[in-house]
Amino acid sequence: MTGLGNEEHDAYRLLMVDPAEAIALVERTETAIRPPQVSIPRYTRPAEMITSTILERWGVHPVVIDWLPSHDDVPVLAVLQVDVSDRKCLPRCLRAVPLGVALSDTLSTTETSVVSRMLAGKQDDRGPFSRFGWITEVESWIRESVHDPSIEFSSIQQLNASGTFALLRFEASTGIAYWLKAVGAPNTQEFSTTSYLAAECPEYLPRIVAMRSDWHAWVMEEFGASLHSSDSLSEFQTAARRMASLQMRLVGKSEELLRAHFADHRIQRLDSQIDDLIAYLEEAMGRQSSTKAPVLSPARLQEIGALLHRACAAMEELNIPDSVLHSDISPGSILGDGAQCVFTDWCEAYVGNPFITLEQLCVHIARKTNDPKTWRESLIEAYRSPWRDVLTECQIEESLQIVPLLSVLSYLYGRGDWLYSSRREEPGFQSYTRSLARHMDRIAKDSGLMEALCHPA
Repeated sequence: MTGLGNEEHDAYRLLMVDPAEAIALVERTETAIRPPQVSIPRYTRPAEMITSTILERWGVHPVVIDWLPSHDDVPVLAVLQVDVSDRKCLPRCLRAVPLGVALSDTLSTTETSVVSRMLAGKQDDRGPFSRFGWITEVESWIRESVHDPSIEFSSIQQLNASGTFALLRFEASTGIAYWLKAVGAPNTQEFSTTSYLAAECPEYLPRIVAMRSDWHAWVMEEFGASLHSSDSLSEFQTAARRMASLQMRLVGKSEELLRAHFADHRIQRLDSQIDDLIAYLEEAMGRQSSTKAPVLSPARLQEIGALLHRACAAMEELNIPDSVLHSDISPGSILGDGAQCVFTDWCEAYVGNPFITLEQLCVHIARKTNDPKTWRESLIEAYRSPWRDVLTECQIEESLQIVPLLSVLSYLYGRGDWLYSSRREEPGFQSYTRSLARHMDRIAKDSGLMEALCHPA
């Protein structure tokens, strides 16, 4: 989303509507009324920042309903639902005016039409959350799902919002908090992957209390806190062991995982995409204009491609069983309570060599410590311990040497759809792929990798 603002902030117009009272909150000048406006830091969560800004500035509790795009140099319009039944609490800078007046006097004809349909509950193709009143439906849904009609919600925190996406935290009077997550295109597969994991191995996820397929939504009971701010090596060791145990649980279920929309990252699949990926990297490198980072020559990229093929062949010979990959693994997607941990955010859920997830976790964790070597060794030892029941030390060691290169290949390939879409032409995405190519180049020079490829188990 874009809007007016300086280089570090984006501006948003705010249409704050109380549908029960049929009013909207506006600012009044000497000659007209207009929607209030806020400016928030760029690259933050707009829904979270805007709702917290409104609460802090005006004492109003809002929920974002949807966003209407900017037009004619006018900022994005954030449509919000508020409760201002007690108008005496409103700050003097805001005025409550009849909803019809606010729509006709402050919005464009197109915006007025869209908001009117939202008010009528006609979401059209905008998604299930692009209408007023859905937040009350969610609260009732949670009460029914936990079989406690007496639950009241003391606060609601909204982190993501749109007609098809939602991420909110509902704090209940019982002391338990619940999270609603809903996903839309192009991430609807996360509903399928989460549904599968919740059914097959629920102890590795936050407790799912309800799922709704028409919204691609589910409600989770809050579990501990993310390890984003944790500096405890033992917590991350627990996460590594738990991930290995989860993966071992799903060994032999590749076809089930694929039917549940886990993306295919099995070695043969990755190997079949290498030539197309290298061709794309040659194209992307040819478009680099910056001199700050090295440009890899077509000849060098072809060498990397050949090495990737060799790495795939060597990994195939090791016969590591395929399982689930969490390819968006990070401290933020691991929730811990000090004794145990669970995993969230299964949008980038794949099927392939399980050691790829370990490598990607190690890369993230290395940024959290001044002693990345010790942390990496500790995480690897924690991870390999469960695998010793089914793999030899030689299989594990050889895999650990080869997997860093294949991990970057997996990152690059992703869900694979970008190779055949307009995204491949985006300058920002091309810059990202060039950085991955340079990372592969550095890994390819590692003596341990070359030894593993020359002397596979």
